Amino acid sequence: MGFNRSELAAGEYVIFHARAHWKVLVAPVLVLIVAVTGWLVLWQKVIPDRAGWDWARWTVAGLAAAAVLIWTIAPLIRWACRTDTLTNLRLISREGVFKRTGRDIPMDRVHAVSYEQTLIERVLGAGTLHVQTAAQQSDVALDDVAHVKRRQLQVNEQLLDRDFEAVDPDSRAGRAAERASGRFMIEDDE
Repeated sequence: MGFNRSELAAGEYVIFHARAHWKVLVAPVLVLIVAVTGWLVLWQKVIPDRAGWDWARWTVAGLAAAAVLIWTIAPLIRWACRTDTLTNLRLISREGVFKRTGRDIPMDRVHAVSYEQTLIERVLGAGTLHVQTAAQQSDVALDDVAHVKRRQLQVNEQLLDRDFEAVDPDSRAGRAAERASGRFMIEDDE
């Protein structure tokens, strides 16, 4: 599910194709662990194993199954069905299980790209990618993007129609590359 490569136009190729960061799956996995552990403890240790208590055991099993279905399986399916794709021509976002929602932003309409990260997201390498477009009301925020800094750089490369070299700007080669490209660093002599 998610993006289908048959949606590509002639001459269009994929720069990156990604799902949301794995951090969105932490809570569903914790719910699964708590529900199964709680069910096992109640089934084996708390609810007596004698006639007349079968209804309580099966009620606990049903509640645990409902919790796993609602708070583990449903978020896992939503995660699997949401994708963000950058091609050389557009930024494509697809999501939804039963009701599909798609958004395509042509690269020539993108004005700026920025990202934001909380402290936890910085540690995990995730963040929110903000894409500012030509239209007033059509700015897009892509949440839980893995490798958000790299994704921002890849979008910027497409905007500038060139590849950024992995050169340290503080090195001699980096300063020479900046001079050659017309970008100059202002240095304080303090």
